[in-house]
Amino acid sequence: MNQVRAMALITVLMGLFGTTAEADGAPDVGLAAYRVVALRAPADGKPAERLQPLGDVRPGDTVEYEAVYRNPSATPARDVKLTLPVPAGGLQYLATTATPAATSASLDGRTFEPLPLVRTVTLPDGRTARREVPASEYRFLRWNLGDLPAGGTRTV
Repeated sequence: MNQVRAMALITVLMGLFGTTAEADGAPDVGLAAYRVVALRAPADGKPAERLQPLGDVRPGDTVEYEAVYRNPSATPARDVKLTLPVPAGGLQYLATTATPAATSASLDGRTFEPLPLVRTVTLPDGRTARREVPASEYRFLRWNLGDLPAGGTRTV
């Protein structure tokens, strides 16, 4: 993916992001995207990484989004729900990587369920069973942030 396409993706995400946030009042949403770069493990052996501004993105790269939700009003924003799209066509959510942990997800942007998502599948013998949906199929993640005080911020 070239830099122009990556920047277009960020623009599309920001447009979707702002329209999918729900709250009493109108908090501001800022979205930044970074490429995660693995570094050599230090002497303690723990993996290390660095975030770089998003430029060229290649297959196999990990992109991290940071959303900052700010309430500029003089009153609290009540029951803030933040929804972030995971665009199809090359991007996928890596399970359990969201901080804080997402509270629900959706495959279609309309129906949200608590994590992990499950679906009914038909087994070869004709029986049905509930199976976990791979996180790579999630198209939207949602966080219930609760109330956001006047002048307060939350980062996802």
